[in-house]
Amino acid sequence: MKYYMLEGTFSEQLPDQAELQKAIDAHLAYLTLGFRDGSVLLSGPKVGAYGGIIVVKNDDIERFCREDPLVKAGIQIYRVTEFSLYDAQAALKPWFREP
Repeated sequence: MKYYMLEGTFSEQLPDQAELQKAIDAHLAYLTLGFRDGSVLLSGPKVGAYGGIIVVKNDDIERFCREDPLVKAGIQIYRVTEFSLYDAQAALKPWFREP
């Protein structure tokens, strides 16, 4: 399993507020699936900017990003950074253990 930090940034051309909210709601539902299956460790919006941060473990990160409703709608792009764990707080270590 590989570990990634994703930094999402909204495009400059955003849809109207109703369409944007619909896409954000779908994005949050998509992330909820990752929280349920254990592949998403954390996520949250960037302060003062459109976009967010996600920490995820995945073997097909391109697919994960491509299937995100915000990406599908052309609203967000991801900067993907793969990382290896050096150390973590004790409460987080189980998430990094291989199944």
